[in-house]
Amino acid sequence: MKREALSIQQARELPGLRVILLKGLPSPWSQAARGMLHIKKIDYVLVHPGKDDPPNALEDWTKQASYPAAMYEAEKPRTGWAEILFLFERLAPEPALIPADPAERALFFGLCHELAGEMGIGWCRRLQMMQRGLAIEPPDPIAQYLAHKYGYTPESAAAALRRIVDVLRLLSDRLRAQREAGHRYMMGPSLTALDVYWATFCNLISPLPPDLLPVSERMRPMFTATDPEILAILEDGLLAHRDFIYREHVELPVPRWADYGSDP
Repeated sequence: MKREALSIQQARELPGLRVILLKGLPSPWSQAARGMLHIKKIDYVLVHPGKDDPPNALEDWTKQASYPAAMYEAEKPRTGWAEILFLFERLAPEPALIPADPAERALFFGLCHELAGEMGIGWCRRLQMMQRGLAIEPPDPIAQYLAHKYGYTPESAAAALRRIVDVLRLLSDRLRAQREAGHRYMMGPSLTALDVYWATFCNLISPLPPDLLPVSERMRPMFTATDPEILAILEDGLLAHRDFIYREHVELPVPRWADYGSDP
């Protein structure tokens, strides 16, 4: 069902949960948040910065400048992936997307960080995109903005490929072990947020087909890895798992980003 977005100024006056996204390219952080809202059937107000919002509207409300952001009642802003996940778990405990067992939970958060945290797959793919954008003349202005935000250096970009390969191998081994144990998901017999994060972050490496994930043909190459080592690991069950999670649990086709947005 299509959701009509409200501006920041409109949303600030409302109670309940408001989730702030920025129109633009698909972002796995935003896709994951929206996917979990869909799985948990949490009611929320979609928010985009509106043309009538002042330039500092986001910072004034959330005290930071990143997307997505989740605002619940008069509570503090949630902007990190783990903060947002904890909020969603509290608002809708079932179906649980965080393991209950302490040891499993610790492993779960470690694996999620390797996707969504600093120098995780999302972070490293952004570094690779920045490297390409900064190499052209004149440098791409979006790449210049993100370079400061992500602490880009030639050294960090050089390390990105090895980090991506290492994390993909870790996830591939994890998925294989779970399959051998008779489980369908990365943490065992039940869906967790790790599966959702993998499904959405995989689109930064090998995006869903155009009919399922609308991205312009001009931009799609930015989201498509070409390294043979990466492609070989993806084919070893990881792409099939991404497709399974989207097919069984997350909205398809992914709503057009002109309507729903992403973080920059």
